Amino acid sequence: MFYHASPVKGIIQLEPRVSDHHIPLVYFSTKRENTLVYLSNAIEKYCRETGFEYNGIWKKWGPYGFTKDGIQQLQEYYPDALEKTYEGVSGYIYSAEDHPEYRHFFKGNFAEILNV
Repeated sequence: MFYHASPVKGIIQLEPRVSDHHIPLVYFSTKRENTLVYLSNAIEKYCRETGFEYNGIWKKWGPYGFTKDGIQQLQEYYPDALEKTYEGVSGYIYSAEDHPEYRHFFKGNFAEILNV
């Protein structure tokens, strides 16, 4: 089972989007909890809330790693970073079964990037 998080409610079909890899992909995780960190981006949220103008591409950023047992461990890179990044943020987690037509672009620590 694959999981994908989005701030968009009611998605029926996940569609590939151009992001960090510069080609249309769908980003998934095989661990549901891993997707939550991608619902907010600290830099993007700060710029939007303070009116700081930024015209570049927003890169996805997940402040986490894993213990040796595969348990997600959130990182706080500055005081109150997690609270400031995720406070007031909501979203939805979608699931998808694997399919023979999916082309696995990348497999990492519980992450899957699919070219569907």
